[in-house]
Amino acid sequence: MWIKRNLLLIFSLIIVLSAMNMVSFAGTLLEDFSDGNIDGWKRSPQNEKNNKIFGGIVDGALMFDPKGQELGQTDCQMNFVGTPKLSNVHVREWTDYEFEVDIKYSEHTGWELLPTPGGIRARVDLDSGGHLRIWLYPFLRKMILWKNPFWNIHDGLVNLGEVPIEPPDVGKFHKLMLSCNGDTIKVFYDGEEKITAKDDEHKSGTIALDVCDKVVYFDNIKVTGAQIPNVNMSSPVEPAGKFAIAWGEIKGK
Repeated sequence: MWIKRNLLLIFSLIIVLSAMNMVSFAGTLLEDFSDGNIDGWKRSPQNEKNNKIFGGIVDGALMFDPKGQELGQTDCQMNFVGTPKLSNVHVREWTDYEFEVDIKYSEHTGWELLPTPGGIRARVDLDSGGHLRIWLYPFLRKMILWKNPFWNIHDGLVNLGEVPIEPPDVGKFHKLMLSCNGDTIKVFYDGEEKITAKDDEHKSGTIALDVCDKVVYFDNIKVTGAQIPNVNMSSPVEPAGKFAIAWGEIKGK
């Protein structure tokens, strides 16, 4: 009896220890850059060699600074690709999820043909670059939901919907969210639904942050969905709750 009980204890301990490096799914991925790094994020092919655009972590937010760059060199995008700790996170397979982020602009002015766009992408294909994207255009007082088959933001754009908005307050964060559920795509701005559209081309893929022209800040990223890892990217990966409970029960024996 004693041997059986201890074998069971050892077996349970092995399960718990194995779970220490696992991440549970059907949860929420959080990233607020409070740890000062961008682990899990990678530049897109169209700008991976231009290291003058990415401004790093400033005041706890991810900053892009394309000012001073020539037109055509100002595009900057970061894709979430995961980390070695999240080796079981297959971002290419993400389908239905909500992608929320706080976004802050430094000014409203912009070039005549490229009026300070900046926003987020969802269902990004890491091979072709195809994606869905919501951009705010403060200078034009509107937001547009685009789909695009390529990395290049200037070719192949299809407008899925647009609405007028008041220019976002300079220096103040606003909450932007893309919701992807089957072929239904919804856009929320500061908690209010603004655009609903249909798209059956871009079915899966990762998330991305992108700008083109002016300084833009991103913070408090939140992604929720059935395939999303339950992890805070700015904190050490913790075991799933049920394993933590099991560990507590074992210690109490």
